[in-house]
Amino acid sequence: MKLLVTVFDLNNVDQLLDCADGIIVGNHKFGTRLTNSFSVDELIFCIDKARAKQKEIFIQANQMFTDKHLELFKAFLQELPLDKLNGVVVADIGGVMVLEELGYSKLAVYNPETLHTNYFDFNYLSSESIKGAYVAKEITLEDIEMIGKKKQHDLFMVGHGHLNMFYSKRNLIQNYADFTQIENVFVEKQTLRIKERTRKDQVYPLFSDLAGTHVFRSKVFQTLNVLDKLEEIVDYLVIDTIFKDDSYGLSILDMYQHKVYNLERVQQIQVTYEEQWDDGFLYFKTFYKKGDM
Repeated sequence: MKLLVTVFDLNNVDQLLDCADGIIVGNHKFGTRLTNSFSVDELIFCIDKARAKQKEIFIQANQMFTDKHLELFKAFLQELPLDKLNGVVVADIGGVMVLEELGYSKLAVYNPETLHTNYFDFNYLSSESIKGAYVAKEITLEDIEMIGKKKQHDLFMVGHGHLNMFYSKRNLIQNYADFTQIENVFVEKQTLRIKERTRKDQVYPLFSDLAGTHVFRSKVFQTLNVLDKLEEIVDYLVIDTIFKDDSYGLSILDMYQHKVYNLERVQQIQVTYEEQWDDGFLYFKTFYKKGDM
């Protein structure tokens, strides 16, 4: 099982590559919910760094594409040295088809977020010779193991980080700014939080980018205590550092590399970054029932 991590600052790419098996980077015109957005030149810089260290690199391009957007996506890919990439993460089958048109379907990593809940859906694009696919974030460990046993291409999984739980293509923060007659200075700001009336003890990260509006689970998902099981079935475990920085990524990578749940270190990280961790949906299919809210 290989460890991938997202990148916040180009100055830390070398350190991250020394600790991880590869990195995930993207541009906000085509990727969404990015830890940071990088220009084509900066992406090529990351690609060259990864190649020099014999590590892997993936481009995150997980927006939903219109036909016009697909043409722009194709032009974007043609600016990159595709032969030096290990994969391109897309959430839209149209993105897979663009890669196939360019002769690089083998780079496609399909991540439709919530859809891959069974092995049939997970393997659906195997006939297109794609590199792999992500399993859904909302399924149990048992479900993941079932998919892993019957996978026909590489299995990717978010192993650590804030999980996106709500997405709207509408710019809801702009709507709020218009309604309250305030200036919208919140696009791509990673410091926004929202609190519900019914769950006042939960604070949810809120994020707006070119793709729309996103709300994340309040707690950080972690898989440190099930790495022994995941190693048997997962090919790529992703540490997503959105809302964090590279120091956070390096600290988390160290624990996942050594497969040690260091309680003292975990508590230190939780205090520093004001966060709580949980097992997500690994053992529970749902958290809330209507009567409890």
